[in-house]
Amino acid sequence: MNSGKFLFALLFSLFLGGTSIFAQQNKEGGSTILIEYADQLEGAEKRLGKNVQALKGDVKMRHLNTQMFCDSAILYRDSNKVEAFGSIHVIQNDSIHLYGNRLYYDGDEELAKVREDVRLVNKNVVLTTEFLDYDRRNDVAYYFNGGKIVDETNQLTSSLGFYYPRTAEVNFKDSVVLVNPDYKMYSDTLKYFTRTEVVEIVGPTDIISDKNTIYSELGFYNTKTDKARLLKNNFIDGGEQTLRGDTIYYDRNNGFGEVFSSMALEDTANNVIITGNYGYYNEKTEKALATRKAVLKQVYGKDTLFLHADTLRADPAEGDPENKLVRAFHHVQFYRTDLQGRCDSMVYDFRDSTNTFFHEPVIWAQENQMTANKIKLYTRERTLYKAELIENAFLIAPEDSLHFNQIKGKLMTGFFRDNELYRIDVDGNGQTVYYPKDREYVIGVNRAESSKLTIFLKKRKVESIILRTQPSGNMNPPLVLDEEATRLDGFLWLERYRPQQFSEIFEFKRIVEERQQTDYSDFHFEE
Repeated sequence: MNSGKFLFALLFSLFLGGTSIFAQQNKEGGSTILIEYADQLEGAEKRLGKNVQALKGDVKMRHLNTQMFCDSAILYRDSNKVEAFGSIHVIQNDSIHLYGNRLYYDGDEELAKVREDVRLVNKNVVLTTEFLDYDRRNDVAYYFNGGKIVDETNQLTSSLGFYYPRTAEVNFKDSVVLVNPDYKMYSDTLKYFTRTEVVEIVGPTDIISDKNTIYSELGFYNTKTDKARLLKNNFIDGGEQTLRGDTIYYDRNNGFGEVFSSMALEDTANNVIITGNYGYYNEKTEKALATRKAVLKQVYGKDTLFLHADTLRADPAEGDPENKLVRAFHHVQFYRTDLQGRCDSMVYDFRDSTNTFFHEPVIWAQENQMTANKIKLYTRERTLYKAELIENAFLIAPEDSLHFNQIKGKLMTGFFRDNELYRIDVDGNGQTVYYPKDREYVIGVNRAESSKLTIFLKKRKVESIILRTQPSGNMNPPLVLDEEATRLDGFLWLERYRPQQFSEIFEFKRIVEERQQTDYSDFHFEE
């Protein structure tokens, strides 16, 4: 400082009676704004009123623990306010730096209003805007005409924002956008914690990346670890697969999403939905699981198949990851308007659209009941066209309330047209019992055997039988044979266990009573 400036500063200090060094109390008991330095000091009472001073050149002021620098300023002593212009720099607690072109500061309210090219810097956090108000008393800086906050990883913009430096929290409102190197986040309302880089989702929010889109209305997303806890109306859309649930824990790094309550995995490529009250899906391995009231829903044209099991799993097919296998374990039951069934486990193979049912399966196709050690259903364009009953195959179809047409063999293949069974081939130990009719009346009981045979049906009734190898059989009047003689060994009519509507697939009844009443050992149904 040259001798002239030093003399001015000394005279200025004496003129203020020491207020450039020590704070004074104003008449309301608050702290006054202190002038620490200026190149020039002018009285502005004639132009601006009583006790008004104009400061010019390298101005430095202080109020409590806040320093203020500018090119020029007007100090209103009676109201304890300052208007500052040019090269604004406000320092709060030696940690927060606030820059701009204009400053309006109210010492009594401890409120700083900074305008034009505003920049607030707090360590690694930088806030930029054109209009910023900083409430020192409540430790909040807020903008109201668009602003941006940038830290080491993320950039956030919004129309309205509230930054709390002490708690490192920012509340964004209206047109909120978070830009991360790996994704973008869009919301109407969002909270962000600058120390932990955690986003709190408090309204409808989309997180969009090249791999998926995440939607939630409540929850948390850690932008450092890329882990999320989503709590309301959530889904993760990966294109062909969409994961939904009441609560989703998601790890972007390994692609794992774990769902608690109302889990749903939608596969739009295959028209399949897997639901449950607990489950997970890994978007990288494409493996999924559902349990706790697990249901598989598959759309067939205008109809839908509902399948329930204790546990459902979906995995990429070995050697063909583009296709999947869906496995159902324990207490399996399914319902479609024209097809129902039950078994202990099931595998659906998307490669050839086959359903394979294991461990004492029972399938009802309209009026036909099919049982075997293993049953395979084949579909083409989502329509059933073939069924294979492997080992101990048995088909029963009621002719009326008293008589049952029956077919039994080692291997049985049924062919469907328009969802109706029209042909059955039996290979090995073929046996049949059927009731020919004259008009609407049963005229006899035809019992035949052949190692290979073919049965043709029309309108769900037996039309003709071809006995291909070593045939034998007889025709008897309907009342000559007793009931036992008209039923093949292993006969079990299980209609009362058939799911009659979707809700009944959750009621797996033990088939014990029929087994005790009959001495047939081919079927052992247990819960």
